[in-house]
Amino acid sequence: MKRIVSVLVAAILIVAMLTACGGAKNVDLKNLMSTVNSQFNISDLKTLESTDDLNRYYQINADDVKQFAAELSTAAKQYVEVVLVEAKDQTAADNVKKQLEAHLNSQISTAKSYDAAQVDMIQSCSVQQSGNFVYLVVSDAAGKINEAVAAALK
Repeated sequence: MKRIVSVLVAAILIVAMLTACGGAKNVDLKNLMSTVNSQFNISDLKTLESTDDLNRYYQINADDVKQFAAELSTAAKQYVEVVLVEAKDQTAADNVKKQLEAHLNSQISTAKSYDAAQVDMIQSCSVQQSGNFVYLVVSDAAGKINEAVAAALK
């Protein structure tokens, strides 16, 4: 009987320890965006200031967003954007991912119609997720930027 109680207590302690360590990462996405901008020499992008802007450009519901940082090019035929979102929970993260994927597909369709030279670059980009963090990078340097963001979110 003592062994069973000891094993149960040890199991409960292990589960409690793993749960405490597995908590959400605290990352300030606006600071991360500044780091990405300076590290990859990204400039002259429009900064989205509010969840209304986020909804206007990406159809992301404000109720799904805990915090975000987003910048995009407003120049014609220039496909550069970095969107970093921390969703409120897993369901919200799934919603954000779905909207960012729809946006990316729209950008691919637009490029096919108006700027075929950019299609391959845009198609090489994808929506990434790390827990409740969801992000999209559309850029020639998307692979390296994604690696930097992923490292910051670990």
